[in-house]
Amino acid sequence: MAPIRRTVLGGLGAAGALAVWELTSRSGLVPEASLPPASATLRRLAVELSHAQTWTQTGCTLAQAGVALLLCVVIAVPLGMLIGRVPVVEAYTRSTVNFLRSVPGLALIPLFVLFLGARPSMVVLLTAFIAGWPLLIATIEGARSVEPVSLDMARSFRLGRTRTLLRVVVPAASPFIVTGLQLTTVVTLLVVVGSELIVSAPGLGQQMAVANAGGDGLSIFALSVWTGVLGVAVNVALRCVENKVMGWHHAATSNRRNS
Repeated sequence: MAPIRRTVLGGLGAAGALAVWELTSRSGLVPEASLPPASATLRRLAVELSHAQTWTQTGCTLAQAGVALLLCVVIAVPLGMLIGRVPVVEAYTRSTVNFLRSVPGLALIPLFVLFLGARPSMVVLLTAFIAGWPLLIATIEGARSVEPVSLDMARSFRLGRTRTLLRVVVPAASPFIVTGLQLTTVVTLLVVVGSELIVSAPGLGQQMAVANAGGDGLSIFALSVWTGVLGVAVNVALRCVENKVMGWHHAATSNRRNS
């Protein structure tokens, strides 16, 4: 599907969703106190964005999400490569990984607050713990997906372990890593905002908590829409980077489909 057509269809879908939201609220099916109209929510969002505090809190949220995402990449990708390529390490870590990824991350908030306090560092570490699992699992699967023929060819050319890793394993695993990174990015932003809301750490979540304490439901809806816009913007930026970095993979996939 052409990018322009995809953009137009996406815009029409968003407009349709807003129309359904507006009609649902205006029709009285749901009280306006529980679901403010979309038009009123967007007007309040414009007001919120006119305040410097909203942009400051947005910067805090994005900064915390960025640091948490960087931690996920630095930890999950090398660890996933190690687990995926070394059977002994995979055997020893399988049960631990399965257990830790099953722990409800938000249930650990009291423990993190106890040791770190309701600070940005707590939000970053908690987010990295929760959001890193999709990237780790994707990297493990990607490292396992390397074709034995490719490894045999690398041995025949006597590339060595480091060059084989960089020239064979990493390119083969990169599509999996990119997919895991997309999931991790979305989860990172969600967990950061959720953590800020629960513990009132600096960021958009804290601003929502203040609005909730003041009974300002319209502001909460407006800020929720703003976090959704940020998520879409981050996802679009990630897609653009993916198209440039992974262009060779998309071309190869397209050629296989057309053949």
